[in-house]
Order: sequence, then structure tokens, then C-alpha cells
Amino acid sequence: MIGGDISADQVPLIDHSKLDAVKELAEPGDADGFFKDLVELFFSRVPILIGEMVDATAKGDPIAVSKSAHTLKGTAGNLGAIRVMKIAELLEHLGRAGKLETVPQLLSEIQFAFALSKVELENNMTIPM
Repeated sequence: MIGGDISADQVPLIDHSKLDAVKELAEPGDADGFFKDLVELFFSRVPILIGEMVDATAKGDPIAVSKSAHTLKGTAGNLGAIRVMKIAELLEHLGRAGKLETVPQLLSEIQFAFALSKVELENNMTIPM
């Protein structure tokens, strides 16, 4: 459940058309270059951003939650990680509104969505020739 209004199952993990568009920016057969670097940046950056939101929530700092969620939303959106992006968007709005009550549940959801998205992205690393 994402924020109580839609089920996470209704939001795809990955927008493959967006992912394919990103792949088209890479050179043919360049799985070790641009695309791989972008995916690896996503893999390394997302846990840091989630950790920042966990810390900010523990400190009762909705502005910091919002800032990290905004960055995460963009990072996920760049690769078409739609479910992570949608949850991050909701976290951003909650942080801006100063409402941290449901943030811990959403942080659990985003961690799970990230783990699933990571597997999906790992299975789609091939750049078309």
C-alpha cells in the first residue's frame, strides 16, 4: 500500500519505456559505460537517501525528509523506477506538510520497492546492439 490510497502492486516497479529511452542514450553494447554507471549510481545512492530519511524522521525533521525524498524521486525517475519514485514523491509531500506519522511505514515500503527494482534493473542491463 502506498500512502493508503493506492496499492503498490498497481504501480509498476519499472517503466520499461523510460528505461529503454535511457539505454538509447548509451553507445551500442556499452553496458560497461554510461548506462551501467547510471544504474550503479542508483544502487549506491538510494540506500544513502533512505538512511537520511530514517535519521531525519527519528530527529523529527520533516524538511530533511522532504529534501532527501525529492532527490530520491529524481534519481528513481531517471531510470524509470516508478514505484520508488511514487513513494518518494509521497514522502516529499509529507515532509513538506510536516506530517511524519506515516513516514516509517513508507520508508519500509520504499526499501522493499528498491530491493525489487534493483533485481529488475539487474536483469535489464543489456544495451541493444
